[in-house]
Amino acid sequence: MIRLKSLRAGELRVAEAPARLAIHGLGSCVAVFVYDPGNRVGGMAHVLLPGPPRHPTDHVGRYATTAVAAMVTESIRLGANPSALLAKVTGGSRMFAYDAGKDRPTVGDKNVQAVQRALQEAGIAIIATDVGGDHGRTVVADLQDGSLTILTVRGESKVV
Repeated sequence: MIRLKSLRAGELRVAEAPARLAIHGLGSCVAVFVYDPGNRVGGMAHVLLPGPPRHPTDHVGRYATTAVAAMVTESIRLGANPSALLAKVTGGSRMFAYDAGKDRPTVGDKNVQAVQRALQEAGIAIIATDVGGDHGRTVVADLQDGSLTILTVRGESKVV
């Protein structure tokens, strides 16, 4: 049986197949799954905020800009082909009632935009997304087949 490796908020992990990476209770945060389908290497980050504060931090998984860069570097170190890397992105929900119906971007919106920008700058194509909404998610990334399973708190399930 393949052991599930769970990530806490602000954490990132990079691994090889047959590893499975999970994030439980994803709200306005964003899960970024980057992988090389040929070499079956990649990682996932539980991004809390778009970018780091002015002062350097060693918590690279917390921020969209640093998490994507760190996952790419570590994936390549484990044997990923940089030109083969693909991404799947989920999360970024509007979790609070006072955000509903507002036209201004929420933390979730900003996280999604920052992750998309970081992936574009890294030259990584986003092949699937499930972002926004007003519900929490649990996600499981499978490095064996590159699937990302998304379970909502409402009991809905999908694989991208």
